[in-house]
Amino acid sequence: MRFVHRTHKGNIREINEDYYYVPKEDGNLFILADGMGGHLAGETASKMAVETVVEELSKKEFKSTEELIESLKEAVRKSNEIVYKKSLEELNLRGMGTTISIVYVYDNKFFYTNVGDSRIYRIDGSIEQITRDDSFVNYLVDLGEITEEEAKEHPKKNVITRAIGTSENLIPEVMSFDLNSGKILMCSDGLSNMVSNEEMLKVLQNEELEDSADELLEKALKAGGIDNITFIIIEIK
Repeated sequence: MRFVHRTHKGNIREINEDYYYVPKEDGNLFILADGMGGHLAGETASKMAVETVVEELSKKEFKSTEELIESLKEAVRKSNEIVYKKSLEELNLRGMGTTISIVYVYDNKFFYTNVGDSRIYRIDGSIEQITRDDSFVNYLVDLGEITEEEAKEHPKKNVITRAIGTSENLIPEVMSFDLNSGKILMCSDGLSNMVSNEEMLKVLQNEELEDSADELLEKALKAGGIDNITFIIIEIK
């Protein structure tokens, strides 16, 4: 397993409110968060959430998939609790929150969870978004008021309905899949809003991971780069 990662504040934003974690060497935990709440607040929320999950999971050794799943849920709940309490304690951080996407490799399986609209894609000949955005437009799609195609261009497509730190209680879900070969892409909406799935697939078919990462970042910036851009590519062979 190999991986690469990139982060950039984009062409418009003054600071980078995204935060991520990858293992220093061979490891099994990958996290990406996209903060929100204005100057300092979003940056604080994403960093706190990621660091909390890392701290919660790095101190445990798992003996079963059931134990891992419960630990992932508890780590997300803990990060939500910490960010939420911090937002209440400091006036300048009121209303802060963050998305979070987590991938954990265990027993030849990929376990994942997400809150918000930072996405996880599976690439194996085709590209498939395996997470579902916690967004207002998906709510409208579920109600049958708009189609999935209309959702892509909806003016409120970036309004999320669930985030770390914006409510006292959060119930995360953990899912898993097998992947013997192919790639995983974790990204903030600074990439997915700027580069289509078809374009991402074409780039990710490149055998050179570093080249793929450079090209994805360049495409997002050339398309406008209106938000922070962060992504992690994991390759399985």
